[in-house]
Amino acid sequence: MGVNTIPFFSSFIDEEARDNVLDKFAEAGSRIIPANEFLEEAKRDQSLMHQHNYILIGTGGIEQDVIKFLSESHLSQPISLLSYERQNSLPASMEIKAYLTSQGFESHIVHAPLDRLAQLIRKWCKFSQVEERIAQSRLGILGEPSSWLVASHVDSHAVRERWGATIEKFPLTGLLDLIDKEAPIETNRGFDEFVSNAACIDVTDEALRDADRVSQAVKQFVKQNCLDAITIKCFSLLHKTGVTGCFALSQINDTENLSAGCEGDIPSAFTMMLVRFLTGQSAFMANVTEIDQDGNSAVFAHCTVPLGIVDSYEITSHAETGKSIGLRGQFKPQEVTIVKVFGTDLSHSWVSGGTLVENLRIEGNCRTQIRVSLETPVNYFLQNPLGNHHLIVLGDHANIMKEFLEFVLVH
Repeated sequence: MGVNTIPFFSSFIDEEARDNVLDKFAEAGSRIIPANEFLEEAKRDQSLMHQHNYILIGTGGIEQDVIKFLSESHLSQPISLLSYERQNSLPASMEIKAYLTSQGFESHIVHAPLDRLAQLIRKWCKFSQVEERIAQSRLGILGEPSSWLVASHVDSHAVRERWGATIEKFPLTGLLDLIDKEAPIETNRGFDEFVSNAACIDVTDEALRDADRVSQAVKQFVKQNCLDAITIKCFSLLHKTGVTGCFALSQINDTENLSAGCEGDIPSAFTMMLVRFLTGQSAFMANVTEIDQDGNSAVFAHCTVPLGIVDSYEITSHAETGKSIGLRGQFKPQEVTIVKVFGTDLSHSWVSGGTLVENLRIEGNCRTQIRVSLETPVNYFLQNPLGNHHLIVLGDHANIMKEFLEFVLVH
């Protein structure tokens, strides 16, 4: 998905001044396509129409030219007009937008000083690269989504139309066959480190070995099927093998460029992958188990957490069943971001900054438990939640995530 700038300048502008403006946009990474060239290329390649196309209002006096181009090109809406502080760019943009509004077209003006506008273009080009990675990605679901995820089903064809990503379903038997192999698949170098670095272990050696075996099988499955992300119907896995996927999914999430979610939750796994591509970080997928409206905080909990993001951890049993292993991670107080992408085509989203304020040990909840003070009202979780599971990312990424999601889903 490219970022293209379609410039309009009056014939009266100095050529050097015009080139100075266009050079800034080109240096920021945008492709500069004159209007006539755009129209000719669009006839040959319709994919151009689905890229991020911005109309640069370089000067005043070009209003009729822009209107004529829009009538011929049929650019998708909303139409984005870029204006800066010189050459009557903003007045011309305002006149064009007023006309488009009167004709029932959705449009908006992005106005900033020229250098700032070039910075925005540079950011959008980076967003476009992330969008392209998502479009080329493969997300695998092993088994069906868990039965209790009644609102979390997606339409894989709609997701492909919206994002370009491929969602592929696999029967759980493919993983079970790998687990059933007698010989170890490979030496799991991270397993000994996983055991030795634990602050506490209250499970048997057999439970640890079984968890390692499942982890090896999951990694092998991901590799064999060239997946960028995976989600597993983990309670079915536990039922059939007696082993949880907690350690396996944690290890996948600590692997560069891979993401893994549980319960067959596709929206959450997709969000984890998006977060990874955008920030380079793994995310903690968790239940929202409690909210405090007076303190505007929420408690998030789950039995699997990427160990690369915690300060310390314990190896204990799985909370709901008391079987196999679960992970209890401990975090330092710090800034975090909570995010979720949702919907049948994954076009809805919610993002909030926050501060992780404490680790908890509430009986009856999943093992890793954190309280987060949110920047946005916690009433969201009661009034219009995007399902149960939400993703916690270390650091303050709220603005960049909101900007990226707006870039992809609105522009």
